[in-house]
Amino acid sequence: MRALTLAVFGLTIVTLAGGDEAVVKHSDVVFMGPKSVDVYKAYGATMVSWGGGAASEAPKDVASFAQRVKDAHDLGIRYCAGLAFRTAFARMIDFDPNFLESVCRNLKGEPITVPWLWDLNHKGHPAYWFCTNAPGYRKYLLYQCKNAMATQVEGLHIDDYNGTAGTESQGGCFCPHCMAAFREYLKSHLSAERLAQLKIGSLDGFDYGAWLTGQGITDDDFRKKVRSGLPLGEEFLTFQYRAAAEWVGEVRKYAEGLAGHPLMLSVNSSASGPGSLVIAPQLSYFCGEVGHDAGTLKVSYSPIFTYKLGDALQRPQVCTGAGQDWALIDERKLPGLVRTWIAQSYAFGHQLMCPHRQWAYTAQKGTHWYQSQPSDYAWMYQFVRSHAALFDGFEAVAPVGVVYSNAAFRKGKTAARNVCLELAQRNIPFRVLIAGDDWLDVRLKPEDLVGLRAIIVTPPMELDAQQQAVLDSAADRIVTWPDEARLQALAPSPITVEGASNVTVVPRAPAGDDSAPMVCHLVNRNYVAETDSCTPQTNLTVTLSRWLTGPRPVTAATLLAPNKEPVRLDVAGVGDATRIPVPELGEWAILRISRGDK
Repeated sequence: MRALTLAVFGLTIVTLAGGDEAVVKHSDVVFMGPKSVDVYKAYGATMVSWGGGAASEAPKDVASFAQRVKDAHDLGIRYCAGLAFRTAFARMIDFDPNFLESVCRNLKGEPITVPWLWDLNHKGHPAYWFCTNAPGYRKYLLYQCKNAMATQVEGLHIDDYNGTAGTESQGGCFCPHCMAAFREYLKSHLSAERLAQLKIGSLDGFDYGAWLTGQGITDDDFRKKVRSGLPLGEEFLTFQYRAAAEWVGEVRKYAEGLAGHPLMLSVNSSASGPGSLVIAPQLSYFCGEVGHDAGTLKVSYSPIFTYKLGDALQRPQVCTGAGQDWALIDERKLPGLVRTWIAQSYAFGHQLMCPHRQWAYTAQKGTHWYQSQPSDYAWMYQFVRSHAALFDGFEAVAPVGVVYSNAAFRKGKTAARNVCLELAQRNIPFRVLIAGDDWLDVRLKPEDLVGLRAIIVTPPMELDAQQQAVLDSAADRIVTWPDEARLQALAPSPITVEGASNVTVVPRAPAGDDSAPMVCHLVNRNYVAETDSCTPQTNLTVTLSRWLTGPRPVTAATLLAPNKEPVRLDVAGVGDATRIPVPELGEWAILRISRGDK
């Protein structure tokens, strides 16, 4: 894996490279919050994220937190403490007697509350959405941070890191702190010509909320139009997301000062689009909710797009399901469906956090919890740990690239996502190519296209001239979607599965070593809700093109699966391909493929 450097908005640059021991490994088994020693052992845990901190500075609270961390460290588990930027509203109310000065406000000046915490209150107050641009709330968050660093930890996780930037769908934030900060932002980002065009005489004392109201813009107008032509709407969003990312950088700097060493940093988010990618330069890994469409009672392809964006940024995606996903799992008692999520996450090089206890949410029930038993899932994680050598260092084999344009996605032009999901359904291995913009300082470069047989674009791409020139230089490999005939000509279907349907094949190999073994993960998507299981597939054959497996011939294959003995398989060369018979596939299996002399 090549090194990747990211920077945006003048933030600290973070460089990650393959082999960096501080980054999440493909074989890591991660818990969402601290658990008991026996639970850690049952799953083979290697890491805790969302690890919280001391409840206060009181010695007993510090000692309790230190013991939780020690329990993990004694087992060789890395521990990432945690902060809550949005859900710890009750403690803010207790911490600051002037807490109402830090509440987010809509265009009418009304307090904004957190919609999914509608059923919670504290001392007669609802779950206010507090503003991360407010000095009072920032003071409280640094207090939280100090308590999270009360003992030695390896990392820090921030829940709801985007703070005030997340209020755009709720109509905010137009509090005095945001208006003052936005005014200063405009002074350095708005030209005199633009000011004249907007008929703004001077920015001295400028209040964006009052200015919008004076033009007849309502709170409802703001919600609907902030991303589609509202005056200064784009600048306002850029300011809010920039402020959120910069504040995370400040918190990290403060935490590392307390810890006395660099920290792994994650946030409750997924690599899913422009709003979430803004923070990528600050991160070691993403760690948050990824929707799994549990209500469909099918194995969703949707997470694959998130995994591929994470790959492109070299930021692992440690994930959990959405609250609505866990609510359905809890209601219907479907651990078998969750096992398919675990299989798919590891197959694509990422991790579903151990689902021992998960936050669940519905509009009717509000907040509740899904509680499982180790017997539901622990054996799958133990399978990963016992075969860690087939996960760590293995990266996606991907002869097809799909260009992701951050500028296009910001304008709602998201066809590239649909392409990714369709390729996954057709077992065409691919990787995402990032083309950045003023929100994400990653630029498409010629070296990004090395090794690709086909490069898929989805016009309009909204690229700057430099990035467009990179694509133009590879015109002989460009596929304008949906030109499937050209895709087939450039990259003939490299994987076929006979004797079964709905089986996803994911090839992975050590980068740059065509003599090393490669693996193919087999994910069975034939899930049946009535039995909460995947219908076993028998006597199927996986055929791999020679240009996929490399110049050396495939000499042997072994089938590995959870709770099964390894099975050595016969392989047969047929023309420019290799056929591998698979006698049976349960939920998930790995083909270990040996490659010999040329």
